[in-house]
Amino acid sequence: MSYSRQMTMKTKIVYCIVSNDKDIYLEQAWVSIYTLRKHNPDADVILLVDKGTESTLTGKRGGIRELVTEVVAVDTPDGYNAMQRSRYLKTNFRQFISGDLLFIDADTIVGGSLAGIDNIDSEIACVPDEHRNFSELLEVDYLRHRLCSIFGTITFDDDFYFNSGIIFVKDTPRTHAFFADWYETWKYSAFEKGMSLDQPALFVTNKKNGHLIKELAGEYNCQVAYSLKYFYGGLILHFFNVSLPMLSSELSVFYDDCFYRKLKEYGGVAHEVKEVLDDKSRWFNLQTNMVDSSHYVFLSSYVGEKIYKSYMENTILYKLNERFCAYKFMLKKYTRQLMHLFCRK
Repeated sequence: MSYSRQMTMKTKIVYCIVSNDKDIYLEQAWVSIYTLRKHNPDADVILLVDKGTESTLTGKRGGIRELVTEVVAVDTPDGYNAMQRSRYLKTNFRQFISGDLLFIDADTIVGGSLAGIDNIDSEIACVPDEHRNFSELLEVDYLRHRLCSIFGTITFDDDFYFNSGIIFVKDTPRTHAFFADWYETWKYSAFEKGMSLDQPALFVTNKKNGHLIKELAGEYNCQVAYSLKYFYGGLILHFFNVSLPMLSSELSVFYDDCFYRKLKEYGGVAHEVKEVLDDKSRWFNLQTNMVDSSHYVFLSSYVGEKIYKSYMENTILYKLNERFCAYKFMLKKYTRQLMHLFCRK
């Protein structure tokens, strides 16, 4: 059974999933599609999968078919692992589905109507990574080095490094050519240089194709890890499947694997999973705090992660450092008091 209604939004929504019954990728997409349907009940939603994933969409896992308009299963190249099959689908979805499309990553929550996407004039549109200009990216020097190590000498005159979690794309000859180029560029990156991530290849493909990608409003890809600026009117919240100390179940239920495993157990959105998804006030925990860019850079660095881990585990090294800082603070305090006394005399 599939979801079928009179469609009012012209743009089709696309999710690309490679999953089996051991992981939670299908459940993440399920959560995203459930929230999408709450605000866009008439949307045309396509679930693009490989043949292996499609064969597992039975029993409890098959319930996702009821939320989507159509499941499209395609053959993937022999020898590709799960990540590579996923990237194959993502860099080729333009070739498999007709019409104007809005690709949405599985690690997202939809918080409003997406009907405005029909009014986008650009052939391809994405939101800048980190909601920043290229030159202002938090680790721009590392990114430049990584891109050059994969693709050789690059002139970095681009305004943005686009996030590929949300992609609007029209059905035109130029966009089909763009995606064919993106796949070939990604394939070189993955199999010749060992970099399977798709964003570096997207960046290079955009340069080669005359910067066809235009800026999409930040509300369509509100990147939780980087900015609160777009939360007020956020249409799609993008949580990221990354391991950073500040992105944990203590921040949001959507960083808790147990949340998705409950959905796997129930075979759909039910009980406490449904209660959370239907109540936005429960999406984030009460005890959360904001940090600025410099704190974020430190916490996400290798040193920051090690210190945070030491703090959480209350190691001897952390206790010694804590005591040292306490003594340093007291010494500074007493020095100020002595200076104050001498100044009074």
